[in-house]
Amino acid sequence: MPVFSAATCHRAPVLIAVLMSLAPAGAACAAEAARVAVADIGFTDSSGEARDQSRDHEARRLSLTREVRADIARAASLDMLALPCEGACRLDAEGVETLRQRARQAGAGFLLVGSVHKMSTLVLSMRVAVLDAANGKLVFERLLSFRGDNDEGWRHAGAYVAREVAEQLPPR
Repeated sequence: MPVFSAATCHRAPVLIAVLMSLAPAGAACAAEAARVAVADIGFTDSSGEARDQSRDHEARRLSLTREVRADIARAASLDMLALPCEGACRLDAEGVETLRQRARQAGAGFLLVGSVHKMSTLVLSMRVAVLDAANGKLVFERLLSFRGDNDEGWRHAGAYVAREVAEQLPPR
């Protein structure tokens, strides 16, 4: 995957370089746009646990997506736009580019994409990125580690993500 460089419009730190750099360069950040399109959160499991937990994980993924959207919608400085997919959204370069175009066409200034990865019984990580919907440039990215493959662990991670988005993006 391509590596991001370049400082972001909002001087947010870039923690991990991933996702995409397909958008044309040169477009300025849309300071007037504070609408955030939130794509369905993804999930992968490489823990190798014998017990099939796919139903539990799907329920948590859906709940996490709903809660992140609701928390962002409650932020006084942001408007939230749900950007659903059939199942989890594709987060490869082509999938993110399609989401970015959908977000831009819907009037969003930003696109939030993310995925949870279960590494072991206790340890999960969640990678989220916010892109400028106009040009695809990375605004900020976070890689969170959290413990507890349970409702509370996922809820806590989602609340943190929503707070970060509200703090990092400019007010409308």
